[in-house]
Amino acid sequence: MANLTLTDKLKDKCRISVLCDNITQNDTLGKEWGLSMAIELPQDALWLWDCGASLLFLKNAEKMGIQPEKAKGLALSHGHWDHTGGMNDLMDAHFMGPVFAHPDFARKRYSQNDDGTAKDASFPCDYPGTIIVRDHVELDEGLYMFTEIPRRDGLFEATEGLFIDPELTITDPVSDDAFLLLMSSSGPVVILGCCHSGLANSLYHLRDLTGLESVHAIIGGLHLFNSDEQEFEKTAKVIEEFSPAMISPGHCTGEDGFKFLKNRLTCEVLPMGSGATYQF
Repeated sequence: MANLTLTDKLKDKCRISVLCDNITQNDTLGKEWGLSMAIELPQDALWLWDCGASLLFLKNAEKMGIQPEKAKGLALSHGHWDHTGGMNDLMDAHFMGPVFAHPDFARKRYSQNDDGTAKDASFPCDYPGTIIVRDHVELDEGLYMFTEIPRRDGLFEATEGLFIDPELTITDPVSDDAFLLLMSSSGPVVILGCCHSGLANSLYHLRDLTGLESVHAIIGGLHLFNSDEQEFEKTAKVIEEFSPAMISPGHCTGEDGFKFLKNRLTCEVLPMGSGATYQF
């Protein structure tokens, strides 16, 4: 049963720009294992979605004519270093907006190196005051943040190799995982970070809360880089269930996952990367 009433579709065009990603769509822009996007709403309202692994997103933004330090706010998809590592640099650039995040975003967490040792994957910055989001919030007119995504039995979630203890014995559920919804003039656009909850869990949660049965576009990381074709196929079926006109998987989706979806789906499948822009 839907319990969130959405703003009607925005009348004016919105633009989403990828400030940094694992690959680049522009030879003048840098790349890194990290993600940051700028969301430009009508009336010159700018929002940030994550801030990469370093100050690279700021350097790329300058070349793209975008000023992240003037954003109305920053929303964090979760607390991993590759989505939050540039926050200190953003603060040094005199960003004064609020930061929206799930309460677990700054917890200690670890990933596993190839040799089996622990790597600190925690939020690495001296964070400012944060507005805690425990379920969902409307960040701006037509822009929503969703977290506390339920994990349904049998559905994929990307938590393999992630832990909350340095001994690597307790799996990290990445409970702070979040996504955005933009009610653009073209239709609903889902904006992902790493999608640790899994795409099916995320989209079903969106449907439960809003009643949305379809979306116009899906952009961001699908965390399929360690998955196999069986999981690729399940992801493709979930995407088809929500009938997007376009998807643009990047960051942790992985090359194999992207190629599979590109060949498998009938909707438009676009590569993501530093410098990619989308108008809705």
